[in-house]
Amino acid sequence: MFGRISSALDTLLAMQEAMDSAMKSDYFERATTSRGSYPPVNIFQEGENAVLTVEIPGVKKEDIRIEIKNKMIRLSGHRKIRYPEKAGVHRLERRDRKFDRAIKMAFSIDAEKAGAEFVNGILRVTLPRMESDKPKLIQVS
Repeated sequence: MFGRISSALDTLLAMQEAMDSAMKSDYFERATTSRGSYPPVNIFQEGENAVLTVEIPGVKKEDIRIEIKNKMIRLSGHRKIRYPEKAGVHRLERRDRKFDRAIKMAFSIDAEKAGAEFVNGILRVTLPRMESDKPKLIQVS
């Protein structure tokens, strides 16, 4: 008799662990993308500059705002999804989405020399280091 109770409890515990695991996954989310910061960015070094690349498909370049101050870069914007008037919606996975993300860099950015280009949903921002923030080589005498 105790064997059956133990077996039933083991089954219930296994089922509870499976449910906990499923709830921690993105399976039950409305969106098809993973959780995390939006928009996703990569930052890498290119010569003396840092380059920030941002995935923002469906956003128009006139809806993107970039602000730079000292070591901070702030990206904000809005993706607008429009459908024809009186269109019937069968599935709605892509939605309007506002974003506002600030990223602190390890150095002060020269905002006057920074540049940005937007091609095929990828924003590329070149972030030059301030001259006063560049390391100086000191000769030992």
